[in-house]
Amino acid sequence: MENQVKEALQYYAKGYTCAQAVMCAYADEMDIDKTIFYKMAEGFGGGCGGMQEICGAVSAAFAIISFHYSDGNLDDGKSMRKTYAKIREAAGLFKEEFGSIVCKEVLDGNKPQAFKCGKKVRVAAEIVDRIITNNQLN
Repeated sequence: MENQVKEALQYYAKGYTCAQAVMCAYADEMDIDKTIFYKMAEGFGGGCGGMQEICGAVSAAFAIISFHYSDGNLDDGKSMRKTYAKIREAAGLFKEEFGSIVCKEVLDGNKPQAFKCGKKVRVAAEIVDRIITNNQLN
């Protein structure tokens, strides 16, 4: 899955938002059209629509992790507990690196700017890889 980390950084360098870069890097692996992910993730950049709330890169990581841990059963939601635990694990790992999952705090109060969040994109993709790899081992 190291390829996805590199892809995420390449997409970010092309001008994708932090969320789009992370989501699109996993599209092929998840067998989902990249354009769909690009469109879905667009509003998460800049801490959700530029509001500097939850970081877009980590939001995308949460979506990918949810995809891998949810059983997709529309009638019982039995996988939710495990999925939530993995999201909390991912949030904890991101917080260890940046002190928060909130965009404004991660950026030390600065406004989001294009090409300034490459490290956040890389770390979010690495966290996805780590947690998905653990899923495959379980």
